[in-house]
Amino acid sequence: MRTLKSRIIGTLIALSIVVALADACASYWLSRKHIGELLDVHLQGAAVWLSAGKVGAIGTSGPPQHSIDGFVGQIWQQGRSTPTDNTDSEVLFDRTARDGYGFETINGQRYRIYTLRRGGELTYQVGQPVAFREQTAGRAALESLLPMLVLIPLIWLAIPLIVNAAFASLDAASAEAETIGISRLTPLDVSHAPQEVRPFADSVNRMIARLQVGIDTEKRFVADAAHELRTPITALQLRIDNLANASNEAERRERLVALREAAVRAATMIRQLLALARADAQLDPNATQIVDLRELMQWLVADLLPVADARSIDLGVQRFEPARVDARDSELRMAVRNLVENALRYTPEGGCVDVEVFTDGPDAYVRVIDTGPGIPDASLERVFDRFFRLQSGNGDGTGLGLSIVRSVVAKYRGTVRLENRRDGHSGLIATIVLPASAT
Repeated sequence: MRTLKSRIIGTLIALSIVVALADACASYWLSRKHIGELLDVHLQGAAVWLSAGKVGAIGTSGPPQHSIDGFVGQIWQQGRSTPTDNTDSEVLFDRTARDGYGFETINGQRYRIYTLRRGGELTYQVGQPVAFREQTAGRAALESLLPMLVLIPLIWLAIPLIVNAAFASLDAASAEAETIGISRLTPLDVSHAPQEVRPFADSVNRMIARLQVGIDTEKRFVADAAHELRTPITALQLRIDNLANASNEAERRERLVALREAAVRAATMIRQLLALARADAQLDPNATQIVDLRELMQWLVADLLPVADARSIDLGVQRFEPARVDARDSELRMAVRNLVENALRYTPEGGCVDVEVFTDGPDAYVRVIDTGPGIPDASLERVFDRFFRLQSGNGDGTGLGLSIVRSVVAKYRGTVRLENRRDGHSGLIATIVLPASAT
């Protein structure tokens, strides 16, 4: 796989080649054009020089290759068929050519000619072979390319050096990032990073900070879980010892019941710890399904109705409207069950627990209303903390139920809130709000 650095170097080299070729072509064309114009100026100057009687200065007698700049000069006098002066007897221009510049082909050779007439009696013509002009212009144009031929290799050598220097800070950041691990979550040093890379480096540092917070949270959770598990495990050990020391069958049966209660408590805490771990796991969008909240609530009410009847609690439904959400049925069922079980646990005998399911705008609502003692306002948010338990007469909770509810609901971009009743009755209102399914 090609690296970004190699792609940039390759692109810059290719771009330099294209630019060099375009510049070479333009320079070659312009050099030939300017040399041609300069030779035209010399051609005109030679004609003026010839009109001043400086025939010998035009060139030596003989072929053009022996004359200076390849010039051939001729002077024509009106009425004569041959020139009075001619620097090359083998070349004869057309004396009737118009004044100024023109082209003629003589003896198979093309000439650039300048014609000058003065006083009507004399005609001065100076010509130069086109081949000589092109050779001169081409040589000058090629010479103009020599700096470019030297400069291009230097540019090719400079491009990797410049790119490597520009990437040096990234290489240093990459080497520093390689040292980052669970035991070393230090932010990257972005003080020397290029401005274009700074947003990416800052986002990496923010990610490192989030990882640090998450790892610290998990460490606290493991420590709290280990601390909390000591109590039920210790209780199990004590119950086992008590059972072994029972003096009679009745005492043995009594202590066996206590042992089973301690085992159930330990199993409940372990089950909820596993449930919380699953709730905290990252959401897999492919694992969600459309959950009918009415069907879910009907199942829960039917399942928990014997618990409510055993304590003479009226478990019923008030508002019951169609509502669907995108979630995993098992996780959402667990979250709602925790709310209903909490309501049944803390509602005194003869009380009432009502559930509601409805939609309001883009959101779906699940609400559980009880007639229990409620929660002190100062603790309404703290009860969502893991292992936090209110000092109440009912001490069989683990302090994880509401934490599971919040983790599950947050996983599906929802919210959960608790509020004390303000309608003249004591009790608590627990509300789950989730985005309603678009299907």
